[in-house]
Amino acid sequence: SVAYYSYITGFRGSRKLKIGEFSFTRNKTSGLKTYWSCARAGVHKCKARVVTAQDHDVTIKCGQHNHPPY
Repeated sequence: SVAYYSYITGFRGSRKLKIGEFSFTRNKTSGLKTYWSCARAGVHKCKARVVTAQDHDVTIKCGQHNHPPY
């Protein structure tokens, strides 16, 4: 579980999840859970993933990024 996170608005107006120096974009929503992938997944093939439940319970599924923060 993550103690410090925030929701921000991305450059194009989309909602992003910010954890530390890294941003995540919403991948899909299923029931009460939302699945997020690293915002740099397409560029760097980063596998970092996060799951949120009801927008407040944040669980890191894969915390390893293969690139520096932006």
